[in-house]
Amino acid sequence: MKKLLTLLGVLLISGCVASISTTIKEYEKVADQVNLGDSKARVLAVLNPTQAKLDTEYKKTPDRYIKNDVLVEIYYMRSGWQSDGLTTDDEFTPYIFNNGKLVGIGWAMLGGAKTQGQAPTVIHNNNSVIVY
Repeated sequence: MKKLLTLLGVLLISGCVASISTTIKEYEKVADQVNLGDSKARVLAVLNPTQAKLDTEYKKTPDRYIKNDVLVEIYYMRSGWQSDGLTTDDEFTPYIFNNGKLVGIGWAMLGGAKTQGQAPTVIHNNNSVIVY
């Protein structure tokens, strides 16, 4: 029973990793087709299909607010992954729109990623590997 549960856990994690890995590869294929000044509709038409296979828990919800009478919208595209089991800002690339026009790509306009993944610690112990 223990072996079966372990196998199911590994398969579940492998499926999630494969989905994220596929998403990142698809994103990388099209990311350079987006340019500053593009409309929100065009940018999302290019990028959203790359994110379609991701489960909600591996996505980041867009942000929206008004500043100085300008509608600011930030969409986050999964562009990286850390094997730490966390979903953190540094695994996404933000796309910043002002009134429907792309004005920024990346974390620089936002002051940097607020959360970052942790590289796993690997300890070798009596012929076994423990990952924290």
